[in-house]
Amino acid sequence: MTTQVENPFMLGLDSNFYLKDEFESPEKRTNVTWFYPKICAFQDALDDEAQKAEYFSFLDRQSHPEQTDILLYFHIPFCEAFCNFCACFKESAAKYQGERQKRFVQAMVKEIERNARSKYFQGTKIKYVQFGGGTPSALEQDSMATILEAVHREFDLSEVDGISLEGSPLGLSKDGYIEMLKSLGITRISFGVQTLDPEIRKKLTIKATVEQVHQTAENIRKAGIRTFALDLMYNLPGQDDEVLAKDLQGICAELRPSFVQTYRFNQWEGTRLDQQIRAGKVADVKPSGTIEREQYRQIKDGLAAYGYDKQLLINFFTRLDDPGEIGLNHACGGNGYRASYTLGIGPAAENYMGERSYRNHTDVERWMREVEAGIIPIEQGRICSEDEVENRVMVFFPVFGTVKKADVANLEKYRREIDWLVEGGYAVETDEEVTLTEVGRENAGNIAFLFYSDEEKARARRTMYLSLKNKRNPFHQDAQNIPRTPLFLQTRPKTAEEVTAAKPQDEGAAAPERS
Repeated sequence: MTTQVENPFMLGLDSNFYLKDEFESPEKRTNVTWFYPKICAFQDALDDEAQKAEYFSFLDRQSHPEQTDILLYFHIPFCEAFCNFCACFKESAAKYQGERQKRFVQAMVKEIERNARSKYFQGTKIKYVQFGGGTPSALEQDSMATILEAVHREFDLSEVDGISLEGSPLGLSKDGYIEMLKSLGITRISFGVQTLDPEIRKKLTIKATVEQVHQTAENIRKAGIRTFALDLMYNLPGQDDEVLAKDLQGICAELRPSFVQTYRFNQWEGTRLDQQIRAGKVADVKPSGTIEREQYRQIKDGLAAYGYDKQLLINFFTRLDDPGEIGLNHACGGNGYRASYTLGIGPAAENYMGERSYRNHTDVERWMREVEAGIIPIEQGRICSEDEVENRVMVFFPVFGTVKKADVANLEKYRREIDWLVEGGYAVETDEEVTLTEVGRENAGNIAFLFYSDEEKARARRTMYLSLKNKRNPFHQDAQNIPRTPLFLQTRPKTAEEVTAAKPQDEGAAAPERS
C-alpha cells in the first residue's frame, strides 16, 4: 500500500522544482530549516557500542577548530502542562520531583563535565548558551542553580555574548525564580504567548492564564533582565484576522517585549491535534496555506506599525536600536561556511560538530542510565558528506535573509539556484551579497529546501514515511502527541481478515504495518 502524506515538506520541492506558480502556492509554503544536516532515528541509529565509540573518538583525539563559534544548548524536557500543538520532546514535570529531579540534575552535571573536559572542548570559548525544552523553568530553583553553576565552572564563558532561557509563566512566576536566574548570569528570558485569545488557548491546552502572562512580563522587567522575547503563533485553528490583530496589540502595545518571535502553526501529520482539527473538533476555521500567507503579511505589517520594524532573522523582530546578540543565529550556522557549531546537552538535544550531526536519546530514563554509566547517551548520528557541509550556509541563508558571497565556500555551485531566485524576484544579487526580497522572505522555507542535496531531499521524504509507518512524530521520531494508531492506518479500510482478527479485542489494537 502506498502511504498518502499531505505534509508539504515531503511532497514539495525537488531538484527540478522551478515553477514560480507552484513555488508560491499557498499549500506548498514549508518550514524554515532550523537544524541541518538533519538526522533520523530510523536511518541513523547508533546501536552498536563499538560503532558509537569510533564515531565519538574525535572528542579525545583532536582539538576544536578555534575559528568556529560554539552554541551550548541545554534541553530540559519537563513541562508543567502539555500544549497539544507542541512536537518537542518532553515529559511531565510532576514525574521528576524530589530525588528523581536530583538524579536528572546530577546527570546533566556529569554530561557537562564529560564534554567540557574532553580534549576537543578544552580551551574552547563558548559564544552563547541557550536553555530550551520542554520548559527549563519547570525545574526547581536549586536544580537550575546547580546546572548553571556547573556551566560557569566547566566551560570558558569569558567571551560569551549571552545566556538565554525559555520558560513559562507557570514556573517563572514562582517567588525569587527570575531573580535567581539573573544572579547566575541569565541575560535573556523568552516564553511562548502564542495567542492571548482565552478560547483558543483552552483548545490548545495552554495552562498559563493571560493574567499570568502579563504578570510574568512585568516581573522580568522589574528584575532588570536585559532583554526578553515572546512567541506569537499564526494560522492557529480559530485564529481569524480579528483575533490576530488583538494578539498583535496585546503583545506589542501591552506586554512590550524586546523581541517578538513569530512561528507558523505546524499541524504535524498523525498527531492527536491533527486528527481533532480534521474532524472539526477544535474550530470551524481550520489552518490553511492561504490563511497562513495572509496572516504572515498581517504580522509583518502589524509589527512594523507597533515599532517592531527591525527584522533580525526571518522570524525575529525587535524594536531595539541595539539588540545585541540573540543566540539563535549561532544555531543556524552563524551565516558562514563552517561557522557556529552546536553542543547539545540533555535528552533529545541535537548536536552539530563539523561533519558530525547527532542527537541524544529521546528517553529521559535511558539518557540518565547511560550518562551515569559513562556511556555517551546518543540515539543516532551520522557523518555528513562534504557536499552537505558546504550546503549548510545556503540552507540557512533564508533564516538570515542575506548571505555574503565571501562566506560561501563554493558560490558557483549554487549559480543555477541563485539566478532562478533573482529572475523570479525572490532575491537580489550584488557584488558582495545575495539578499532575499519581501516575496523571497515569505517563501524562505521553500528557498532553503532548494539548497538541500538530492540525498537530503530523499532522506527527508523517507523520514516522513518511516515516522508515520512506525507511529512516530516526524519532528524527532518520538511518540509525542501520537495516538496508538497513526492516521493513515486508521483511515485505511480494514481487510476482511483484519476485521475477523480484531474481534472481540479490537480496542487499542494497531493495524499491521504495510509498505
